[in-house]
Amino acid sequence: MSRTRIFWTLLGIVIIGVTLRSYNVTSRSLWFDEAFSWRLIQFPFLEMIIRDGRDVHPPLYYILLKSWAYVFGSSLLAIRLFSVASAGVSLLSAYVFSAYALRSKRTGIYVAALLAVSPWAISYGWEARMYPLGMVFTLLSSYALLHGIRDKSFVWFSFYGVCAAALAYTHYYGFFTIAAQVIFTLGVLVRSTKWRIGEMVQSRVFLGGILSTSIAFFLFLPWLPVFLQQITQVQNNYWVPPIAITSIPDTFYHFFVPTVDIVPHNGLVLLVSLLPMAGTILLFLYCIIRYRNNDGVRFTVLLSTIPILISIFISFAGRSLYNDRFFAFTGICIFILLAHVLSAIKKPIIRRLLFACTIIGLLLALVQYRNDLDIEHKIGSHAATKYIYTHRTNGEQILVSSPFVYFAVLHYATEEFFGEDDVRLYSKTGELSHFSGGPILTQQDIVGSKDIATYKGVVWVVDTTGFSETAFEEPINWQEVSRKSFPEVFGYQGDVIVRKMEVR
Repeated sequence: MSRTRIFWTLLGIVIIGVTLRSYNVTSRSLWFDEAFSWRLIQFPFLEMIIRDGRDVHPPLYYILLKSWAYVFGSSLLAIRLFSVASAGVSLLSAYVFSAYALRSKRTGIYVAALLAVSPWAISYGWEARMYPLGMVFTLLSSYALLHGIRDKSFVWFSFYGVCAAALAYTHYYGFFTIAAQVIFTLGVLVRSTKWRIGEMVQSRVFLGGILSTSIAFFLFLPWLPVFLQQITQVQNNYWVPPIAITSIPDTFYHFFVPTVDIVPHNGLVLLVSLLPMAGTILLFLYCIIRYRNNDGVRFTVLLSTIPILISIFISFAGRSLYNDRFFAFTGICIFILLAHVLSAIKKPIIRRLLFACTIIGLLLALVQYRNDLDIEHKIGSHAATKYIYTHRTNGEQILVSSPFVYFAVLHYATEEFFGEDDVRLYSKTGELSHFSGGPILTQQDIVGSKDIATYKGVVWVVDTTGFSETAFEEPINWQEVSRKSFPEVFGYQGDVIVRKMEVR
């Protein structure tokens, strides 16, 4: 395939991928995690970094998002388009890594095409979070490391150190990917020296590994104390539920067929839900046996398996860290292996037919996923906020009972209705945990029992039935005048309830 043909093919794939991620990009209501991103970048730069340190995430995504917002603003469209743009870069990065690692430009094209239409990959690309950016650094760091190992180049090892640090600064699950990269490098050393320690430590691969580790360590060193403090927070209190036996097959199912609700675990549906995991395991085994001498395949298998195995081990041994959302950097490598197997089929007719069937299957899954989302009817916090401002008169208070809805309502009130000072969060204690918005809370956000005792006239109360939250218990002199429900997309988000109250 000529360079010109590759260029135009990739351009078309990226356009399709970006279009699918941009379609109705603002239709789905902002939810808590995205609202956290929006609120954090509203603070001055240094304050933003300090507040992020009180959370459980590293700062690079927020730094880049804030820089993006300086140019394009902080509307919902703007902050989600940063993820869309990152997703577009990730498609190009998938081609670059796959074509080089597996020595096949066709594999690179197949990978980019599969990820472009994958509903699982698209679901990351339309949220204002750090996962598409992490995909980029996963692929670039893996590309740089493999280049360094194959070429024994200190330049590429240095570039790997920078990319590995960027990955760690984007999401801490990147450390699990880095662990897979370290294991692969050690395997290369052992394989090439046959355990001869003297020869191993003199190897340029060993020296390059020391160089890249030093660069990554010193780049991450300024954030290390914050990282250690954040680990303590997670160990003491975190939102991820305990891992279950069904969690693992559900993860593999969602890689190929994302669902709005939890996959049923009974009868025939349970058997069907096991098929993607079984198929992926067979894919791993086939690649290991068939391509045992291909370093790129071995590397990709490790990138696909080690992060999941580490997550399972930690989750069973202590604090649960197992959640589908965190496997963004792992799932792309499974698609790389799938694309390589498809592209290696010798007979063109069979190869193209199976590739086309895979693309069609992913598109059908995307259509089904969008239908299940039912965004037109599940209008959530956006519609709730619009309803309030349509019926509210100036001076009427807006009181939100849950932080999991408050920051989304505050976003719409600020960005669309210029009413930042209208919305307040009710809290008896005046404090929030780090995973429910504490780091982005200001004293002006909170009102307590003494504050609402001074309210008069009409008060708009916003509750949620999701996130295991309870409704606001109004004072005895408050009377409910009307109530309206606005369902959110996902089951755990529940409904946003708007109640019009009259204070007597």
